Amino acid sequence: MINKQFTPDWWKEAAYLTRYAGSGMINTIVGFIVIFSLMALGASPILSNIAGYAVGFVLGFVLSKKFVFRSDGRFVTESIRYLIAFMISFLFNLLILRFALKYLNLHAVVSQVISAVGYTLLMYVLTRLFVFGSASVKDTKT
Repeated sequence: MINKQFTPDWWKEAAYLTRYAGSGMINTIVGFIVIFSLMALGASPILSNIAGYAVGFVLGFVLSKKFVFRSDGRFVTESIRYLIAFMISFLFNLLILRFALKYLNLHAVVSQVISAVGYTLLMYVLTRLFVFGSASVKDTKT
C-alpha cells in the first residue's frame, strides 16, 4: 500500500487520469453506440451526436463523482457545475464537429471521433478543476 502522505502530486494526478480514461472508455463506447445506431437508422450526425451526449451526460456524472474523483461533495452543487462543464465542452464538441463536416469535408464518422477528442480533453480539465476541485484537494491532503 502506498502511503498517501509521501505520494507525489504527479502520482495522484496519474491516478485521476487513469480512472478518467477508464470511465471515459466506458462512456465513449456507450455514447458511440447511441450515435452510430441513430445514424444507421437515418438520423443526422448532429441529432445523433446530441442524443449520444445526452446519454453520456448522466453516465459521465455518475462515473466521475463515484469512481474518478471519489467525491463526497454536495450532489446539487456538483451536478450543476457538471452541467455547466458539460455544456461548455459539448458546445466545443459541436463547433469541432460542424467545422470538420462543413469546412474540412471530413466523413461523418471521422468528424465524430475528432470532436469527441476535443470534448474529452476539455471536460477533464473542467471536471478536475471546477466540478470536483474541492474533492481533488481533499483527496490529495489525506
